[in-house]
Amino acid sequence: MKPDFLDMVPWYSGTSADLFKTAFDLMVSVTLFVGRFDMRMMQAAMKSTTDETRNDDVLYDYFNEREDLWFDFVADTGDGGNSSYTVARLLAQPSIQTVIGGSMHTLPRGNLLVIGGDLAYPNPSSFTYERRFFGPFEYAMQPPRWYKAEHIAVDKPEVPPGVSKMKKYDGPQCFIIPGNHDWFDGLHTFMRYICHKSWLGGWFLPQKKSYFALQLPKGWWIFGLDLALHGDIDVYQFKFFAELCRNKVHFSVPCLSFCFELDFSITSVSCFSTRSCLITSTM
Repeated sequence: MKPDFLDMVPWYSGTSADLFKTAFDLMVSVTLFVGRFDMRMMQAAMKSTTDETRNDDVLYDYFNEREDLWFDFVADTGDGGNSSYTVARLLAQPSIQTVIGGSMHTLPRGNLLVIGGDLAYPNPSSFTYERRFFGPFEYAMQPPRWYKAEHIAVDKPEVPPGVSKMKKYDGPQCFIIPGNHDWFDGLHTFMRYICHKSWLGGWFLPQKKSYFALQLPKGWWIFGLDLALHGDIDVYQFKFFAELCRNKVHFSVPCLSFCFELDFSITSVSCFSTRSCLITSTM
């Protein structure tokens, strides 16, 4: 049966009700949330430990025991269903072949999928997340048969049956940072669908918060930062990453300063000589 994908958002239409609603949501978000209520501070208040280096709500260190690791990166996913499905289908393939330097190479599917925000355009809601984001990914790679789409995960990670701990799970996993469009409702939809669901199609979602640190093999790290609508991280997020770098990542002081003074104006994947990868979101 042909999927009932949504068309692309009519960005250049002056009569689109969705775009008028997006403008209204943005105005409300800036007026009510910026400087008044910050979901990131609420997340920090609900953390399970005061020791930032052992905070498994945002620190995922079980990847570092692998011999090697492949990861895929994609962003700005939730526009037209056909285009989103095309990319998701490529990500779902066990491997793809491509020509690099004149020779054919086989690239395996990433053990890890990192998504860089703006999950569903033009504004976040249950409808746009389900139809523009989850739908195409579920058609690309289906979740387990026993998984119920309406299930709300209250104690993540909900490891699949037969798996005793996360480092034993060998299937593809996904981590996501919110973009500015995901913040138009104060991050409510993102928290419900990303932080309280366990599967994006066939990708397992262990993520509990809107930002995270992933410890990869051979000294590599990925930092996923949540910049909200401010274009900056909040003080609690800064404290977590600063203490993590000081105690576990072993940055030099100049590199730590550079890490938090990057220009966050574009989606970027920045690899430093200290073998850390910083992923930020579109503003």
